[in-house]
Amino acid sequence: MTLEWEPIPANDVFMANLIARTKNIKLGIGVSILPQHHPANVAARVALLDHLAHGRVYWGFGQGGVPTDWELFNLPDGKTQAQMTAEAHEIILMLWTQDPPYKFDGKFWKIDMQHHSEELRMGYPLKPYQQPHPPIGMTLMSADSKGGAVGGKRGYIPLSTNLVHQNTVAKHWETYCQGAAEGGLPEPSRDIWRVSRSIFVGESNDQAWDFCLNGPFGDSFNYMLTLLRNAEMLDLVKDDPSMPDENATVEYMLKNLCIVGDKKSCMEQFEELWDVTGGFGTLLFVKHDFDDAERWNSCMHVLAEEIVPALPTVGEAVSA
Repeated sequence: MTLEWEPIPANDVFMANLIARTKNIKLGIGVSILPQHHPANVAARVALLDHLAHGRVYWGFGQGGVPTDWELFNLPDGKTQAQMTAEAHEIILMLWTQDPPYKFDGKFWKIDMQHHSEELRMGYPLKPYQQPHPPIGMTLMSADSKGGAVGGKRGYIPLSTNLVHQNTVAKHWETYCQGAAEGGLPEPSRDIWRVSRSIFVGESNDQAWDFCLNGPFGDSFNYMLTLLRNAEMLDLVKDDPSMPDENATVEYMLKNLCIVGDKKSCMEQFEELWDVTGGFGTLLFVKHDFDDAERWNSCMHVLAEEIVPALPTVGEAVSA
């Protein structure tokens, strides 16, 4: 909301525009910041999007991490926002999966809607096109991510962030599987796991590193480091908790959290990521500003047509 470099303060409005321009691609809301909205509004707007898209919508939710947003909305501390998020999530699922009357007596959100008419369909909020609701994804950040545990218990899609070291990413799957076990669900398949990385494949290592360090790619990580420092979340990016804060630089981020280099080097980095994590179902390419369309298009083609097809499958990773 208050980040000028991230100019999509209403992701449902943005998505509605994309729905009208597309036919087949699936679109993901990442994410609805629940403490900043009444959950009934979120439920209705996402349900409407799902109908407009004829079921091409994925949904994600979270509590947010921008201090100036917290000030703008006069929101309390992070722990309280986490509780608000959990309550809002329950209300949204209630409105999507149940018929009236509705009653929810939470600490932060209260609903008591007893009057309704089945004949007039009054008191019946719009339910999603997909039943019981759109597929839900949970972002995993820290190694013991609460989102990962909740996602595992509910069978939601696990999505590992691009802002942590691959050793932390590997622990995400452990956290998710532990959540599934606690929720009484069968052992999940790695096919559902999405792992995101910032990637640039260049003509040579020197060219790739110069392009990424000295352009918008590197600028974006300088921006993220500043945000994380202000939010006191810098420990997320560290491969070792004892690492001094001043060592978290743009160069550190690119070397430890990104995949950058020529085709051979990037392939080696992908293989290392695969080995460390044990394999996953989907690689999520994090889009950066296309400051040089020709170079970025070349990167995308090499990645899609040469590198990814050469990676092992999840089955091969598990059996190895």
